[in-house]
Amino acid sequence: MLRLLLHFFFGGVFVYAGILKVADPMSFLDDVRSFDLIGDPFAAWLAMGLPWLEIFAGLAVMSGFLRSGGMLILNASLLIFLGAIILSWWRGIDIRCGCFGHSDATSNYRDLILRDLLLLATGIVLVWHGRPKLKS
Repeated sequence: MLRLLLHFFFGGVFVYAGILKVADPMSFLDDVRSFDLIGDPFAAWLAMGLPWLEIFAGLAVMSGFLRSGGMLILNASLLIFLGAIILSWWRGIDIRCGCFGHSDATSNYRDLILRDLLLLATGIVLVWHGRPKLKS
């Protein structure tokens, strides 16, 4: 039962985040640009595609249909997000994460890193406990 709740929590976080980004794509594009990692048109493509990837992968994790693929996508995304956040912090750039909708305030790096690490830990636990058991 706990594993099912964790799947709903983990997938639900990404579905919720994706819906907020889809609702305001121009603000999310501004947030993507604040990282100063990729230029246009790639930033625009990322801003248009990433929310839908989060929504579909989150739904896969929640529903169980293609769950392992959804888990792979979301855990890999978290690693990429962590890398982008850490790189931006190291470069001294004030970013607006845009993770859960647009905010005019710059993001707190420690909070972003801690949140992503907790989500990644949840994702790893779900993958680890969802793998088939080897029979001896």
